[in-house]
Amino acid sequence: MLALGESGHYEFKSALNSVTPALFATLANWVALDPSRKVAHLLVGVKEQTDEATGLVRGVPSGLPRGLDNAVDVIQNKAKETYPIPVDIFVVEEGTKEVLPFVRVEIRPTMPPHYDAEGRRQTRQGRSTRALTDDELLRIYLDREAGSFAARFRQTSDELQAAVGTVGTQVDQIAQAINVSIAQPILELTVTARRAASAADAAADSATAAEEASSSAASAASSAESTADLVGFDVRKVEGLVNDLYDVVEDLRENAPEFLAARVVTLRRDVWWKFTVDTWERTSDQAQRLARRLNELLSGEIALDDARNTWELRVWKHLLSDREAQRGQRGTLKWWEAVMKTVNEYSEHPTYQAPELPDLRAELQADLDRFMEDETSETNRFRKLLEP
Repeated sequence: MLALGESGHYEFKSALNSVTPALFATLANWVALDPSRKVAHLLVGVKEQTDEATGLVRGVPSGLPRGLDNAVDVIQNKAKETYPIPVDIFVVEEGTKEVLPFVRVEIRPTMPPHYDAEGRRQTRQGRSTRALTDDELLRIYLDREAGSFAARFRQTSDELQAAVGTVGTQVDQIAQAINVSIAQPILELTVTARRAASAADAAADSATAAEEASSSAASAASSAESTADLVGFDVRKVEGLVNDLYDVVEDLRENAPEFLAARVVTLRRDVWWKFTVDTWERTSDQAQRLARRLNELLSGEIALDDARNTWELRVWKHLLSDREAQRGQRGTLKWWEAVMKTVNEYSEHPTYQAPELPDLRAELQADLDRFMEDETSETNRFRKLLEP
């Protein structure tokens, strides 16, 4: 590594005070510019030595006067001063058993283009540095947004595929939704990306022509960044559509026959657990008899009947909600007896509880203005129940 000499991959710094946030941002941007690059290496406590015969530069350990621990602390603090998100660094202590140990820092971009507190967006060029051009800035912005979208879309796609596997007969509807909610927006995103590429070319031409007019160069850079922001907005829009589609699939899956049956199984286990918690200390014949009856009911087969399973879920949820309202949030034997009676009645004649209809006519006739303005009146409370 030392013999390879200073290059794009290796940067030598003999003095710790030469390590700056601008240097970290520069190396991270250099990595971000080329997909084939994964990391840049910074060697601190290593000085350059030029071979007089060949002119090649190689590294020679010069050591760190205040020790490795201090060097690591300084390096980590400097890395934190890069923006918009600190670059990713990994510090390795090299030559610890030698007379002159040094530090190797692996640098990777996190959210390029990176810059320091003064806003300098630079990259490497040979052994020196230069400002990023407008088209380079735009390319980094596009790569960053595309990478972020790809990662999130890949995760969402895996979840969607798993969800679709349980939906069965609703695959056609989902396929249509995917076409409308994902395929079409992605096509629109492609068009936007093409416009961005054209803007990048225009920005590059503007930068060339602006050698004698720095204000034009600044304007071109601003235009490129604005175009990148537009692409980023479209990417986030597509991500939102993907998330919305995932929610739709989740709703479909929750109402699929197999999923409804699985939810009934889980809820029955929950009912059995809560009954056991409420009655395990009771050893009377009544308690034993009630336990057998409830066990027999909960152990019954579950048919793939959407309507019945939906009904059973609502019945048990309603009863468990009522249990939470009991004293100590527990049901007594008397309460569980009433629950068994209710469930048995519903099993023979499945029905939903009818809504309570207060005498609104009498209330309004009594004093229209007062009851319409009073938020706690039966009239307004009833009206709120009608709101979606």
